[in-house]
Amino acid sequence: MMNTGDEGKIIRVLIADDDELILDCYREAFVEPETTQELQVIDALAAELFDVEATTNEDSKFQLVECSQGEDAVSLVKAAADKGDPFDVVILDVRMPPGIDGVEAGSQIRALDPDVEIVFVTGYSDVPIEEMQRRVPPAMKMHHFSKPLSFTQLAQDVAMMVTPIERCDDD
Repeated sequence: MMNTGDEGKIIRVLIADDDELILDCYREAFVEPETTQELQVIDALAAELFDVEATTNEDSKFQLVECSQGEDAVSLVKAAADKGDPFDVVILDVRMPPGIDGVEAGSQIRALDPDVEIVFVTGYSDVPIEEMQRRVPPAMKMHHFSKPLSFTQLAQDVAMMVTPIERCDDD
């Protein structure tokens, strides 16, 4: 993960989906400045309603790279790793005809980068979650979301996946 000093941390996200309208939804949720403001409002409301601390980091930003096929996703992950600038999160649609599906792409990506968080987003999948976990271990670095979904919420979830959790030690 890259740090940019005063600008905050950049979360590198690769998105592979064969539907241009879905890619637009990702762009809007992950890149548009209003998204960060919306998440801050949601966090502030949650903090007020549920007596928890607001968690959205206003300095958190995403750098998106997009493609429409599984093979391209694998190539992009390999190139990023070779450059020493790996992705933090890879989001894969499960079905991306005519090439390899997202699960196969995820399996190949995991072999290239064991540390990357892999997120499967699908409206329909022939592959049960248990099979995904078997093919793309470990389960704690593999996530599954079903369409329809809130892309804004997904952006917040992705930020939480790569943000270290502060530990509270009781003395």
